[in-house]
Amino acid sequence: MTDNHRNKRRLFTANFSTVLSIALVLFLIAAMALFTFHAWYLSQQIKEEVSFTVYLTDSCSVQQGEQLTGIIAKNKMVKSAEYISSDKAMLMMNKVMGENHTDVLDGFNPYQASIEVHLKAENFSVKEIKQFIRTTEAKPEVDLVDYRDELINKINSDMYDASAFFIIILAALLIISVTLINHTINLTISNKKLLIRSMQLVGANVSFIRRPFLLKGLWLGLIAGLTADLLVFAVMFWVYTIFKGFDFTPFVSLYVIIGAAVVVLGVVLTFVFSYIAVLRNMNLKNYKLYN
Repeated sequence: MTDNHRNKRRLFTANFSTVLSIALVLFLIAAMALFTFHAWYLSQQIKEEVSFTVYLTDSCSVQQGEQLTGIIAKNKMVKSAEYISSDKAMLMMNKVMGENHTDVLDGFNPYQASIEVHLKAENFSVKEIKQFIRTTEAKPEVDLVDYRDELINKINSDMYDASAFFIIILAALLIISVTLINHTINLTISNKKLLIRSMQLVGANVSFIRRPFLLKGLWLGLIAGLTADLLVFAVMFWVYTIFKGFDFTPFVSLYVIIGAAVVVLGVVLTFVFSYIAVLRNMNLKNYKLYN
């Protein structure tokens, strides 16, 4: 094998390891960002699945109940409101307790008309919920509002703890990732410090010396970003094959944004760190050139 072939092979190996290192770091950032988003999205769905039951007075007519349902549904805090008449409530309970469960009451319907309310996830704070309940209970048609206070407190507490955990992990991962990319780029360019000094000695200006390293940094960042996107796509496809009921289509635009952000992040970081590394190696003291 000739020296030229050895040099090309060594250069390919160095570039491949650099791209792979940066791609894996970007992949971890993208994967953690996607995981954090879906965890947040799931928490929003859980919040909006929690319902409140507004029980109406016996004197409240069907028309009044439907009008009140419309008023509640227009509240900016409310996602949905459904009026359930006493007859409908009995039919629903028939499915649970049997069709003849009211026979012991001589056919009397003991169920009150009610309104089932789901709040928007962004209005799920305890303070806003209690304010909504006070306002609703003040209406003359309302007997009482039944809501699970302990469940709401637990959901808010758990979601807060989970959000704080994910934010800390994502921030730590971002710091570690930036440090690793900086170290990889710096190590790659440090191997060329003798070449940089030789170019300085023959009178090459700063921009001439810096240009090939910056262009190479851009290409490495672009390839690493695209490689990271391919890895993310592969993992998502694997998840889809396992959880076939999971629908990715509502989030396609978000995935495109994250994919583009990964590529841009790779290009920007490699460019910036290449720029810094070249300047650092151009200003090395002579005794450090051979260390």
